[in-house]
Amino acid sequence: MLEMNGENDTICAIATPAGKSAIGIVRISGTKAFSIVQPLFKRKKQLSDLKTHTIHYSEIQDPQTEEVIDEGVFLVMKGPGSYTGEDTVEIQSHGNPLGLRRILSCLVKEGARIAGPGEFTRRAFLSGKIDLAQAEAVMEVISSEGETHYQWALSQLKGALSGKVDGLRKKLLSFLAEIEASIDFSEDGILPGSHKALLLGLTAIDEEVRTLLSEFEAGQKIREGFTVAIVGRPNVGKSSLMNALLREDRAIVTPFPGTTRDLLKEWVDLEGITVRLIDTAGSRETDHPIELEGVLRGEAAEKEADLTVWVIDSSEPFKKEDDRLNERLKERKRLVVLNKIDLQRVLDTKNIQEDARLDQVVEVSTLTGEGIADLRRAMKSFLIPQAMRERPLVALVRHRNALERVQEGLGRAIISVQRYNSSEFIAIDVRDAIDALGEVVGETTTEEILDEIFNQFCIGK
Repeated sequence: MLEMNGENDTICAIATPAGKSAIGIVRISGTKAFSIVQPLFKRKKQLSDLKTHTIHYSEIQDPQTEEVIDEGVFLVMKGPGSYTGEDTVEIQSHGNPLGLRRILSCLVKEGARIAGPGEFTRRAFLSGKIDLAQAEAVMEVISSEGETHYQWALSQLKGALSGKVDGLRKKLLSFLAEIEASIDFSEDGILPGSHKALLLGLTAIDEEVRTLLSEFEAGQKIREGFTVAIVGRPNVGKSSLMNALLREDRAIVTPFPGTTRDLLKEWVDLEGITVRLIDTAGSRETDHPIELEGVLRGEAAEKEADLTVWVIDSSEPFKKEDDRLNERLKERKRLVVLNKIDLQRVLDTKNIQEDARLDQVVEVSTLTGEGIADLRRAMKSFLIPQAMRERPLVALVRHRNALERVQEGLGRAIISVQRYNSSEFIAIDVRDAIDALGEVVGETTTEEILDEIFNQFCIGK
């Protein structure tokens, strides 16, 4: 297991966000945690004598002046049963930053060191409480904004990816043992009887890795969010729809064509997933250079979007701009929205219904709000098909890169087995695959990788 500079220090940090709150937490972890905190604990009991995972009320005093700083509770957690695997104390007091900083200052004077970013979680990893993929999941839980991302992060924290990787490593280690045994005990390398079984086994593992890699794009969308472009000819209600989905008046709405001339982008939680909405300029032919640039930017946004929401005015007949949009969007992942259903229906929907790709049309009124909830559900259904709802295991670039190296090693090993190459070469390739799998969970890693991961954490976690 890797070590880190200062790993024997006792560290402390404020573990709650900056600003005033009802409760603030100061966390202390390390071999001297109890002795350092003891002078602040204004009771006769010794923290080291108290049962682990117990809570004790006390006034909090400045050891040097004996002045009471605040009152609160002290949570005692003895290693190795704590989050970090070390003796840990959490002081929970009122959440005034002045009091929390003073508590922190007293702890430093007693011998603690201010923790670096993610150092508590880093110590949890180094002590074997969690693996590296789970450590990364801690940050995902903290930073997730949509329910789907949050649930995905929780599954990672519980070991969804780690368990899969561990299973693959065990299979490869078993094959490696057989290969190395054939090197030690057979002049001919891999025995003919085991050749077919080895080839089938490595191929099956390669398929599993390939499946994991195929989930990466879906996992990325769950983490980073989807992009939805709202398009349509002028004055069909695109900006009004944007406001309805955001539940606030963000886009300017007027009865005059060409009001929206640039892209308006906003993030929204859409039925538990994070979506960036893009309100585009009305699509029409124009000689105005500014409006034309807005139209061109809208067309570019369509190409990059995960879903295009095409808004049509149901109170007017189909126009040539609608026909052009219908043709242009045929190859896009799109959802048709018939707006203004509060007005008398004039639109002949035959143009839309004849297009077999449009299996769902949502009718809404941005004025009354009718149909907006249905639209939100339909958009989520388009963005997250059933396969993605099963929570892809791979979503981080580091994991993808490691798995690609696994696949490279397996590919070389499979070719060697097929050609009856040297068992020594096959063993080297299988070891490379095992090492790459180990990178995912931290079985094989470097100080630089750990620094890169944990420096993204907040101080106090």
